[in-house]
Amino acid sequence: MTELSKEQEHLQDPEPCLVKVQLFEGPLDLLLHLIKKNEVDIYDIPIARIMEQYIEYLEFMKVLNLQFAGEYLVIAAELSLIKSKMLLPKPVIEEEEEDPRAELVRRLIEYQVYKDAATDLVGRDVLGRDVFKRDYIDTSFETNEEVEMIPVDMWSLIEAFREFYKRRSYLWAEEISFEAETISIEDKIEQVIILLQTRPQLKFEELFDDCSSISDLVITFLALLELARTDNIEVVQETPDSSILITYSGESQIGSF
Repeated sequence: MTELSKEQEHLQDPEPCLVKVQLFEGPLDLLLHLIKKNEVDIYDIPIARIMEQYIEYLEFMKVLNLQFAGEYLVIAAELSLIKSKMLLPKPVIEEEEEDPRAELVRRLIEYQVYKDAATDLVGRDVLGRDVFKRDYIDTSFETNEEVEMIPVDMWSLIEAFREFYKRRSYLWAEEISFEAETISIEDKIEQVIILLQTRPQLKFEELFDDCSSISDLVITFLALLELARTDNIEVVQETPDSSILITYSGESQIGSF
């Protein structure tokens, strides 16, 4: 039995806190995230490894009750087809066949170009007009040098929570299903906002300090995702391996999701 299967056993009856969270990034974003994470050449994607990790993400999204569009499953099927083609013996022909990954690579590169352009346009339109960049100063060093923080995307957040979830889930190994009267996503969002309003900056792990069950962990993370989606919080880190920092940056938009 896989680790994800064991995790799903803890969540056999998730209906009391079924939450629909609008995913603000798509399947190509996930593929680009995995390519970057594995530090592989986009022109030479190790399909078997990337496909396995892609499916793991989808399985964990199911554990979280995140409802994702069918396009995620379409990409999963395409990866499976590409993997199958690459495993087939290559026939001896005079004309060289196109790499089965070529079309996917073209789409990924095109998507990355448009994504970078959109990010640049949005930044030009907003930054410096009605949104002002908050610089982070690392107080662990005796210097006034400002440190440029990098935004944390949804997939990095899910990955960080997945690792945290694995480390904590053993504490409630006997928990089989969600509590009968679990807290609502709206109430949890309000709790998170109150916490962030009293703390200027919070480390990702500290957000779950008061969680007493697996269901509480999950609902707190869903609240975090929703606050990030509605731009009520800033989620950044100094480097890809450093602590994820959360700062409240807006007002609650309860009822907008």
